[in-house]
Amino acid sequence: MAETSDFFALLAAIGGKAGLFPAGGNLARKAVNEIVRAQLVAEGTDLDGLRAIRALLGPAAFAEALDGVPAPKTKTLLTRIDPHAPALAQPGDRVKALLALADASRAPAAPAAKPAKKASSRKAPAAAPAPAEPSPVDGKPAPRKRKITGRTALRVSEER
Repeated sequence: MAETSDFFALLAAIGGKAGLFPAGGNLARKAVNEIVRAQLVAEGTDLDGLRAIRALLGPAAFAEALDGVPAPKTKTLLTRIDPHAPALAQPGDRVKALLALADASRAPAAPAAKPAKKASSRKAPAAAPAPAEPSPVDGKPAPRKRKITGRTALRVSEER
């Protein structure tokens, strides 16, 4: 066939005279599923496109086509269509969520509300200074604490 042929028009013509092609029934089902899967994983498919495809195919054929989409691509499709939905770990759960979005029994999740910041007109009161360490009774300053590093730390840990 020539490259300028409109293959969708040819598919429509074949579909209109399906009685002429009884041996091609299974091939037609596979072809439809592959075409639908290719469109579902395409970058531009959004929620409206998903719903339009389901309306065109019907629920059973759409579910069959969606079921054949590979798991990583269903995850990509779901996050593209419903970016604020909680992540679903199982591929079957993702397919169910996509089916629910397609038949409009579930709406896309709304973005999570960010916690409101407290509006304060005044600065917070300054924190009270930490109490100084009590001085020893004998009047001498407390010995300075040293950070132990290197060989000294190794020796101290061995002594314990």
